[in-house]
Amino acid sequence: MSTLYLIRHGQASFGTSDYDALSDRGRHQARVLGTFFLRAGIRFDASLSGTLRRQQQTLGEVRDRFLDAGRDMPLPTETVALDEYDYEAVLRALVPLIEKEDPAFIRDVRRMLSDRRAFQKVFGRVMTRWASGHDSVDRLPSWSCFSARVNAGIQDIIERSDRGNHVAVFTSGGPIAAAVGSVMGLAAEKTVALSWQLVNASITRFKFSHGRISLATFNEFGHLERGGDSGLITFR
Repeated sequence: MSTLYLIRHGQASFGTSDYDALSDRGRHQARVLGTFFLRAGIRFDASLSGTLRRQQQTLGEVRDRFLDAGRDMPLPTETVALDEYDYEAVLRALVPLIEKEDPAFIRDVRRMLSDRRAFQKVFGRVMTRWASGHDSVDRLPSWSCFSARVNAGIQDIIERSDRGNHVAVFTSGGPIAAAVGSVMGLAAEKTVALSWQLVNASITRFKFSHGRISLATFNEFGHLERGGDSGLITFR
């Protein structure tokens, strides 16, 4: 059996002009993750990421820990199949539709950039609506198209892997949820909700062999708890 590690990126720079970059805490989370892999004796036969900077920076921090310890980690490959969906485009398209149905929704929308609870309330409602397929909006890819792109990319990784390989994939919450949902046969709305549980720099493992794949673990973040710093447990 081979093992596929889907790793969520470290904390990005929420609320800044450049979200797609690790925060200082995100870099620390990635270094803790790298140390965990080293201490656990996990070696990787391949490493991949999406094209987003926060994904690549997380991989880079982990790989630096390996190299500093005198351990090899393969040069990374990037693929757009592992990129997160464009949540800003989804918000722009669907927030106005929801506001027409529920004018009170605008109160949370106005506070979402300054209030994390308001952001999660808006984000959750809009993404669930998107996943439901209730609306058809020009130039807005559907959740089903996004999920198909992710799972096709993961299938390609599996087909290229040899027996007994350990493959590290640095990606985001949406792709991880899509992969879990596909393997577990979950409805789209339940699948997208999984992404909200995923901790930054967490690990979700799959076992695969001969075209078969099964979920082994979901959202591991014990490595972030071991130092006793609760501030390392972040979701956005």
